Amino acid sequence: MNFVRDEKNVPLVKYSTWFLLAIAILPLFLTFPLDVIDIDSSQYAEIGREMTDSGNWLFIRDNGRRYLDKPILTFWKISSSFTLFGQNNYAFRLPAILMTLASLWGIFTITRLYSGNIKRAWIAVFLYALSPGLYAMVVDPKIDVYVTPYIILVFAFYYLGTKKNSAYYYAMYLAMGLGFITKGPIAVVIPGIGIGGDILFRRDWKRLLGMKIFPGGILAILPPLLWSIPLYSEFNTYGPYFFLWVQSFGRFYVKMYDQKFNPLFFYSNFSWAFGIFILPLLLFIGTSLSKFFKEKGFGVFASIRKNEWKEKDFVPAFWLFLFLFLISFSKYQLPQYIYWCLPAGAVIGSGFLLKLVEDQTDTISFWGRALVYLTSFGFVSAGILFPILVLDVPVSYYIWVGIYIALAAFLLLYFKLEVTLGTLVLSVSFFFTLVSLYAYPLLVSYQPSKEVGEIIQEAEPGKEKFLMFGVPASKRSYAFYSKRLTRTLFDPEVLFEALQKDEERMILISEKYLPHFDEFTANRIDLDIFAEYQSYKVATPELGFFLKAKRDSLTTKVYLGKIRFKPGKEITGK
Repeated sequence: MNFVRDEKNVPLVKYSTWFLLAIAILPLFLTFPLDVIDIDSSQYAEIGREMTDSGNWLFIRDNGRRYLDKPILTFWKISSSFTLFGQNNYAFRLPAILMTLASLWGIFTITRLYSGNIKRAWIAVFLYALSPGLYAMVVDPKIDVYVTPYIILVFAFYYLGTKKNSAYYYAMYLAMGLGFITKGPIAVVIPGIGIGGDILFRRDWKRLLGMKIFPGGILAILPPLLWSIPLYSEFNTYGPYFFLWVQSFGRFYVKMYDQKFNPLFFYSNFSWAFGIFILPLLLFIGTSLSKFFKEKGFGVFASIRKNEWKEKDFVPAFWLFLFLFLISFSKYQLPQYIYWCLPAGAVIGSGFLLKLVEDQTDTISFWGRALVYLTSFGFVSAGILFPILVLDVPVSYYIWVGIYIALAAFLLLYFKLEVTLGTLVLSVSFFFTLVSLYAYPLLVSYQPSKEVGEIIQEAEPGKEKFLMFGVPASKRSYAFYSKRLTRTLFDPEVLFEALQKDEERMILISEKYLPHFDEFTANRIDLDIFAEYQSYKVATPELGFFLKAKRDSLTTKVYLGKIRFKPGKEITGK
């Protein structure tokens, strides 16, 4: 393995690789203190808080109500972290970070055993660690940051079982089972597409029979079977049905998930998620297909019949390309589904990046390196334009710019790091470091739930619920940071009942609904507003939000106030 230009200086190879990895994952670790945002992340945090407080670890509660949408394992991880380290941002993000580190090991293992090249394995780790898709998973931890590592581990243990020791197949099946109770059958389906597709294409029945399907398959089936028991006890037969079908395969076929069909939706989303290497990857795919069809033409079908590629390995190719093709028919199109095949892109792309690093004469390599430099220039330019277009930055911004300039000089001059790889890693890490330190905090500054929650804890100690009017119930961040359930008011009698029990209560009201408050309460309530906050739908920000010139026109306000009955009104309200 060699990432330095001075091949005689072996110690530099070792230290430069680990130093480069530290730079690559730095933006991920900088997410630790960041607030959780609505909708999904704050919902998971709130479910974990309620599970920890109640001590009931078998039945999921979201804002006090039964919850069915996701299986149990993710919430066990979050609740365990809360139990050990308290209910805070660090503890919430810790399981996602640990799972991500496990996925990096899995990527390294897959690529090393698939290619037989340790250098390529490290390159695959860099490509995955720096991908915008992985950063998006970590900075806003949804269910995908938990299930994707299990999918990766399934493939890693498959290769270990195939090339090292067949006992690893048992770990493969266990990873399937754990992924199953994280997201559902997709943890089995995607390996079925990649591994099963490869076996069927090459007709390698010997490998299939050697994969210990029995008794190993029991390890994959047991976790979902056990989880189906509490689901059945709470939801009868609909619980297991929803878990096994509706929230997984049902997204292809069930009418409730039917959306407008766009066959290019997942391809375009994969492009940004793998944005650090998508241009060279497209060049690689295009030139490879051109060369292949020039050699084979229509004879490809005869080659398939003759099984000429029976000694080849198509697992990563089926994992990426066949999955993207099949998922493009989904009736429920969410961009995060492409995260599940993002690791395969890193495995496949690592081979071409290795060629770019090692081959300085080939014409295709020249254009590939040019695309890498173009991509790197784009990430650096975005970071440089940040204080001009997005935010008036503090002095610390320029300190970070100086640090990365120093790192670039240190790596490229002292370590003599290979320029193509070094440029890509440093430029992308530079951009996502600035996102972690400045862009994401800017975003959550328009979600005032943490500040509001701290006020509520102090002003209303011991209360079970926090009242809201016109604020969507999906904004679980208010529940998590106030450490109580939230109730968005639709019936004024709920408000009257709360005030009959307590003379004064706190309430959060959206700017849009504030003019309707008197009408809602039949003019029986005094409202004393003492704080207002800028608010924005941070889960799905528009591009205009990140432009200083347009931001104010897109934001609204929420108001925190105290309410009480008007004199005499509490009597007539009874």
